[in-house]
Amino acid sequence: MEIKVNARFWTQIGQHIRVWRVGLLPGLLVIGLVAGARMTGSLQRLEWTAFDRALRSRPLEAPDSRVVIVGINEEDIRSVGKYPIPDRELATLLKAIQSYQPAVMGLDLFRDITTDPDRAELAQLLRASPNLIGIEADVSSVATLKVKPPPELPPTQVGLADIILDPDGKLRRCLLASKVDSGTVKYSLPLLLAAGYLKTKGIALQHGTRASDPIRLGTTTLPRFRAYTGGYVRAKAGGNQLLINFRSHPAPFPVVSMMDVLQGRVKPELMRDRIVLVGVTASHSLNDTIMTDALKGSLLSEATGSTDEYQLLYGIENHAHAISQLISAVLDQRPLLHTWAEGWEYAWILLWGLLGTALGLLLQSPWKTLLGLAIGSMCLVAIAYGGILLSWWLPVVPSLLALSAAGLTTALFDRDSRLLLEQRSLTLKRTYDAVHNGPLQTLAAMLRSVDDLPAETVRSQLQNLNQELRSVYESMQQAVVTGDQHYAQTPIDALLYQVYEDTLKRDLPGFSSIHTFIPPDFTLLKHCTLSTDQKQALCLFLQEALCNVGNHAVAASCLDVICCQEKNCYTLQVIDNGKELAAFDRAASDSPREGRGTAQARELARSLRGRFQRHPHTPHGVVCELIWRSSRSWRLSHLFESMQYLRKRL
Repeated sequence: MEIKVNARFWTQIGQHIRVWRVGLLPGLLVIGLVAGARMTGSLQRLEWTAFDRALRSRPLEAPDSRVVIVGINEEDIRSVGKYPIPDRELATLLKAIQSYQPAVMGLDLFRDITTDPDRAELAQLLRASPNLIGIEADVSSVATLKVKPPPELPPTQVGLADIILDPDGKLRRCLLASKVDSGTVKYSLPLLLAAGYLKTKGIALQHGTRASDPIRLGTTTLPRFRAYTGGYVRAKAGGNQLLINFRSHPAPFPVVSMMDVLQGRVKPELMRDRIVLVGVTASHSLNDTIMTDALKGSLLSEATGSTDEYQLLYGIENHAHAISQLISAVLDQRPLLHTWAEGWEYAWILLWGLLGTALGLLLQSPWKTLLGLAIGSMCLVAIAYGGILLSWWLPVVPSLLALSAAGLTTALFDRDSRLLLEQRSLTLKRTYDAVHNGPLQTLAAMLRSVDDLPAETVRSQLQNLNQELRSVYESMQQAVVTGDQHYAQTPIDALLYQVYEDTLKRDLPGFSSIHTFIPPDFTLLKHCTLSTDQKQALCLFLQEALCNVGNHAVAASCLDVICCQEKNCYTLQVIDNGKELAAFDRAASDSPREGRGTAQARELARSLRGRFQRHPHTPHGVVCELIWRSSRSWRLSHLFESMQYLRKRL
């Protein structure tokens, strides 16, 4: 018995392996297509959008008061009367700021032209301000886009102000260092200002001789942006770049205007020992704005009350965010944005694709598969968002596509495969049932009495057996053509009557001694709701029970088939009054392996949520009984009919 159970177990394992082998192939193909789409950059903009939205939806952070913006706005330009701000007014502004003793100051204004007659005062101030960092533009390969720094500042006090935008025109990264045409390595304004501020804290900037060498601020190593960082594909990663971890706050930095400083409306402690940035915040006069989706708000949106999904960021704000993330990473351990190595990202995509494939194979239902994929997608988004909160950019878009597409594709292929296997299994089962309830029953009757029969009778029975075997093929052919239409269209009571009459016409030895056939009444089953498969199984049950009487009943004189309804349950009984249990029934009771007929009956009972039993009948005989609960509500008419029927029996 144990060997047979193990054989059945391994057979089922083999069937599952075959199903999974067939189902895995389309799933892996879809995962490969998603990975290929990512490699070609087709998913790049979708990944950027998801990345921006995740950054935008982070909880609020505290503003960074260490970075102060002095913005030259529209009102300041009107007060001065011209733009660019004349050198004298700019010198006056810088002197006022220096009086507050800032740690370091950044001048985000190009001042390469020295023809202003009042230049001398500004030049003297620039030479006398070691904590002042000016700007230049020297990264572009186009000569007309390059702007020289103020000549009064030494090279160590000049930072690059170049902005790096992605192909969709949005800001996501900043430049830290770059090798220029002259062959020297130059640093950006944000990095020089952050390094100058950290120097006052005893923390030094460390960098090699090449722009590609890692940059360290104390013990903090700045992760370098690569061509395939995160969702990027073949990005321009020249120099040393860094993903911007924007500070999540609508007003992340203190902002004052030029006139606030000149008219003494600024508290000294606001700028003392701080990083002060001087730049333009006048969007109508100058086009110095950058677009981003990663912020909840900006100076421009706050001023205009804009609620657009994207925000316009002043150039000076961009520098402020870059500076803030650098000093916060060193002093506050606020994490910089990190990404996995490219191989790990594709392993992550493969993992979610395999999960979708597994869901499609295991759930075996379109609605269950959709629900499972929806739950899996929500878990993936939650994990990716948790990664952003921990400053890790995980590939969410290709993972979602791999999960959903592989799951749906596998479910469709698996459904077709399972339908084919189920159809084959059903065909084999029905073929065996037809043989079992037909020719095998006749053969069992012949074997039981073959020693006592004359040759002519044996010949006649063999001819009948031959005809029955041929009729099995014809009936299966008819079933292929018509399907289950016969069982679907014919009422169950009519089907059972037909089975009863056809079975009793068979030349089985047990029927020869029966003189009393109590005709059944199957009309009660008109109200029973049954599927097509259940109708067919109920017909097989009746046929099998009658054949058992014909083959195994000993000296039975009465055969009774009872169909009734009691306590909202249907009962179908086949009763004979044989003098002893047949060998078939004793074998079935003693053997741990049940026959096909018993297995059919138990399968039907499970399908109907009922029970099947075969037990002795008093004083002689066997009762073959099937009981199942009615799927419809109790009706008085049913009760009345049942009582009338039982009264006739009694």
